[in-house]
Amino acid sequence: MRGSTQLTHRQGRTKGCSGFTLVELLVVISIIAALAALLLPALAKSKEQARATLCRSNMRQLSTATFLYLEDNDFYFPWPGESNSNRDPDWVWGGESSASLSNPSAWGTSDFGFRAEAGAIYSYVTSMPRISPGDYNKSKMTNNYPIYRCPSTGKLGESLRVNFTMNDWMNPNRPGSSEKGVMQTAVVNPTEKVLFANSDPAMMRSASLDPTMLGAPGIFVSHNGRVNLAFVDGHLDSLGPKDMSYLQKPSNRDHAFNMSQP
Repeated sequence: MRGSTQLTHRQGRTKGCSGFTLVELLVVISIIAALAALLLPALAKSKEQARATLCRSNMRQLSTATFLYLEDNDFYFPWPGESNSNRDPDWVWGGESSASLSNPSAWGTSDFGFRAEAGAIYSYVTSMPRISPGDYNKSKMTNNYPIYRCPSTGKLGESLRVNFTMNDWMNPNRPGSSEKGVMQTAVVNPTEKVLFANSDPAMMRSASLDPTMLGAPGIFVSHNGRVNLAFVDGHLDSLGPKDMSYLQKPSNRDHAFNMSQP
């Protein structure tokens, strides 16, 4: 009997030590929460870096398509276009008002956003026939082509269908341009001249980037504090705050955007 009693006491002590106390559980939960707080920003940064890489890849393909277009069009660049101007050879067609951009209920409508299918470089991007300008108003062009998109632009960017802008000063009769636009061989210092930018969709009334608007806050999509740009010589770069501050100064606009200026 005595041995049985001692065994019972030992089992009771073992059972009493088999679980966590409430204090211990709270300590474990606190440690997990602290680790999550440390790891989540790093994970978010890593995800954004992956999106930035895809954005650059898409921008590179658009640049390549533009250079293929040059070879078939006397080495003149396509036009950046203006809000709803829809001229041939604008690189994409369409445009939006500020009111539409700020109204989520308008984003899903069939006439919202830009029409890559009618743009001058579309067939070079997709290997599919371009919608002819004459058929533009007859067609509902609502397809979403990943190459024209930046994955960091959210629902508005998806609805716009095009998340990149072309240097507005490449339009006819802009600084350094002519009535036919910009000829590749006439560009001075092409390594410094901006071709495409990754623009914030909330600012995209057109698929062209007006250099005089560079001072506006939030005009570009930021990937971990860096902005993706493509240049006229074909190279891409991801500029940090210091380089973007230099680019956005009015005194430096000609250097980056005027095709005839060194």
